[in-house]
Amino acid sequence: MKKFIALLLVSVLVLSVGCSPKDSNKLLIGVDDSYPPMEYIDDNGDTVGFDVDFANEIGKELGKEVEFVSTAWDGIFVGLEAEKYDAIISSVSITAERLENYAVSAPYLSNGQVIVVAAGGPEIVSIEDLGGLNVGVQIDTTSHNSAEAVLETVDFTLKPYNQIVQTFLELKNGRLDAIVVDSMVALEYTKNEPGIYTISSAQLSNEPIAIYFKKDSNDELMKDINAAIKTLQENGKLKELSMKWFNTDFTSNINTDLW
Repeated sequence: MKKFIALLLVSVLVLSVGCSPKDSNKLLIGVDDSYPPMEYIDDNGDTVGFDVDFANEIGKELGKEVEFVSTAWDGIFVGLEAEKYDAIISSVSITAERLENYAVSAPYLSNGQVIVVAAGGPEIVSIEDLGGLNVGVQIDTTSHNSAEAVLETVDFTLKPYNQIVQTFLELKNGRLDAIVVDSMVALEYTKNEPGIYTISSAQLSNEPIAIYFKKDSNDELMKDINAAIKTLQENGKLKELSMKWFNTDFTSNINTDLW
């Protein structure tokens, strides 16, 4: 009997520790930190990028310490559903499908899918020019979705990769002819390696970026974060961060058709 009671007490203790509430003073953010300039690990091993600065500004507005949870992109929504973090701030575009499955903040950044080629590579002025080419994307992203939609009318070879950096390396080494990628990421790579990459004049979509939450679980937090986003827009901080990371204001004219 004593042994049974002891085991019962141990079980209760384990359960109570496992079910302890999250620290209310922390804001846990899921992030795929392999996507410069939005979120990445720098040479010092620090997590940096536009979204990182943005998340920290949100934390200041909410009076919370921000903690980033590094998560591979292909598992980032699974982690959200499992409540490993409070929200995702990781360059996540708004799409109709995502709006059905997740709670989504007000958009904080404009975005579009563009086509990048190697300097001196094929000239692409319309999506039809992708015909016959090898085209790289990061798997399970809106870049991937946009490229698949083009495949319905244009015949090319689509090659998905786990990380965006792999697509640029493949393009540089001549194993890809083009990449479909977020406009800000395209600007970062062309800025850092001038003469290596070129952004074509063809754009596939316009997709604003937002913060994602598990549906019906963080309504009050989302309300507070939306208020913080509005404050950062009105006080010019969002524009300041955009100019810092992109040298362009992607925060003032956001397409909100889907939201």
